[in-house]
Amino acid sequence: MKTCTHPIVRIILGCALLLSPLTFAAVSKQDDIDQIIVTGARTALSISQIGSAATVISRDEIERREARHVSDLLRSVPGFTVSHTGVAGSQAQVRVRGAEANHILVLIDGVRANDPATGDEFRWEYLSTGNIERIEIIRGPQSSLWGSDAVAAVVHIITRSERFGPSINTYVESGSFGTTNAGLNGTLSGNRWNLQGGIESLATDGSNISRAGSEEDDSDLTTASLSASVSATRSLSFDFGLRSVDAYSQFDPVDFFVTGLPTDGDVATDARSLYANAGAALRRDNSRVSQHFGVRYFDSDNRNLVAGIEDSSTASDRVTFTYQADISFGENVMSLALEHEETQFEQSGVIVFGDPNQAQEMAVSSAVIEYQGLSHERLTWIVSARADDNSDFDDAFNGRLSLAYELSESTTLRANVGTGQKNPTFTERFGFFPGQFIGNPLLKPEQSTSYDIGIDQSFSDDRVQLQISLFQQDLADEINGFVFDPATFMSTAENMSGKSKRSGIELATRWNLNDSIGVSAHYTYADSTEQDVLGNEVRELRRPKHSGGLSLDFQADNEKFTTSLNADYGGTRGDIFFPPWPNPSEIVTLSNYWLVDIAAQYQATSTVSLFARGSNLLDEDYEQVFGYSTQGRAGYLGVRLSFGR
Repeated sequence: MKTCTHPIVRIILGCALLLSPLTFAAVSKQDDIDQIIVTGARTALSISQIGSAATVISRDEIERREARHVSDLLRSVPGFTVSHTGVAGSQAQVRVRGAEANHILVLIDGVRANDPATGDEFRWEYLSTGNIERIEIIRGPQSSLWGSDAVAAVVHIITRSERFGPSINTYVESGSFGTTNAGLNGTLSGNRWNLQGGIESLATDGSNISRAGSEEDDSDLTTASLSASVSATRSLSFDFGLRSVDAYSQFDPVDFFVTGLPTDGDVATDARSLYANAGAALRRDNSRVSQHFGVRYFDSDNRNLVAGIEDSSTASDRVTFTYQADISFGENVMSLALEHEETQFEQSGVIVFGDPNQAQEMAVSSAVIEYQGLSHERLTWIVSARADDNSDFDDAFNGRLSLAYELSESTTLRANVGTGQKNPTFTERFGFFPGQFIGNPLLKPEQSTSYDIGIDQSFSDDRVQLQISLFQQDLADEINGFVFDPATFMSTAENMSGKSKRSGIELATRWNLNDSIGVSAHYTYADSTEQDVLGNEVRELRRPKHSGGLSLDFQADNEKFTTSLNADYGGTRGDIFFPPWPNPSEIVTLSNYWLVDIAAQYQATSTVSLFARGSNLLDEDYEQVFGYSTQGRAGYLGVRLSFGR
């Protein structure tokens, strides 16, 4: 069990004088919130000024779909595919444009949320939607802005930040598989201050994860958050945010001796994570310079339980100090940023033919420069560069050029080119699992070069909108974590020779037939290949070539009744199966499927609304990871109450 004595915890919880850079808070101050994003550059810009393909999921869409996990929403984003190892609460992986699951950087109110203790992947199964205001998604290379992990995309989770109070809203929901969901959010505010808090609980008895057996695998998820902002003067403001996640989920172990498949068993994961940010923003009247000071903190503790007793655990904590100055040159803006980040990793477990117990740490200091060319009437260009001084690897340099050209009021052309870097994870370098895996401390970072071009087109007075993107990525030194080590008879990790290639096309369209009915569709073709040990190009696993979806939204004229019907398609994909020894591993094919969901709301009074949702209406029997069953047809009913402004 990890005990965290890092002094920055005492700093954050003790004084809370600084906040994450105000570039992340600025979104709440924009009049046209749906058109301003804070993730595609170091300062807030209109979505039409970003050369990268971007998607914004608003609070209205979250409530219209009544989605309980962010991963369910991401199925409808072009370029995204989701893989669940079982039912609700089980491990979920998200891949973008055929890249790796840890090539997506996730930010929560500016805090880096990828978990170093779980291979730098974000724990999507622990991200509920109850306290989220909007989700900004920027596809393509972003390492020049945000560093390692931002190779394929950045997903920025922005929590609720009501500007006026007092207000309170609460909801409760119940349904299939013994599921209960309840949440409470509230706001208090004055002329110069704002305080917001929320808590959400999501629990389910679950269903059986393995193909055989009847054991139900349950899960519980509790999320609490608190944020505050103070305008000390016209020039100086402070913000603070805190988010805590407590999760428990059962899963089935793999039967390595008879079937090689998951089987019923009393094993579970108990996970806790903490996100904190604090900072200050200073901008004097008539000054060309605004300054932002911040500190961000992430902590995780992941325990694996067998029969209720801890068997092994991993833990991490990461602290990041930031300073950014934004300098205006007329309409153009130059941003200069300095960052310093320290990360610690711990692993513990039973000593069996080797000792997995260890503690590791690393640090990186970074300098970022970005220039936004905004003075041209139709052309926006953004150039950015980042230098990383790594404690454990060679120094890294990444750059990006982004172009957006408004050909007409209805047509915008986009182009983006950039490099990316993904540092080896602590698990790949130092991880040890008795009889299974031993890390390789000599690994090099993965390096990528990416290109994408696109067009945003509107028709019929903006009633029809179309977005097309073509993308290409070349990845060098890709890390393979399943290499047989003849010295130890276990697997290890190695950098692969040659290049892995990802290319394809994304299509997305929206047609508002009238003020009541809207239809959306999206489709992605992604070709993702790597070289095997013989130098042959082979398809990468768990990446369908074809994916897409359709949605139909309806709102009654009186705006009291709304409904949303969504159908998401997952194409065939390959996966790997490890049969019992001495049989070799083999590649298997997972069938395609359609997931159809529906949600409806009725505004009974000004304070009371009723809602219902159904998932997997076709009762598809499908697998996203070989051997792991997924949840069948389900239905839920709930009520939502809102009071105050």
